[in-house]
Amino acid sequence: FERQVCEVRVPHTEARGPCWARYLAQKLWNHEEYYLQIDSHMRFVEGWDAEIISQLKACPSDRPVLSTYPPGYERGQSS
Repeated sequence: FERQVCEVRVPHTEARGPCWARYLAQKLWNHEEYYLQIDSHMRFVEGWDAEIISQLKACPSDRPVLSTYPPGYERGQSS
């Protein structure tokens, strides 16, 4: 599992905001078949990965992109 997860650690005193952090994360892409970028507050339902792959395969493109703006969530909130 450790070989499948990459991270970039930046001291808070050197942080430049979320867009910059996403840029750093995008630089980790190494031609993997799938690329998923999320924020730390995301939640998943069971089978989310198979659902996303199914949606990608349904796209009429060789390089499909799925994007969304998720609903808000607060800790302790259900569904």
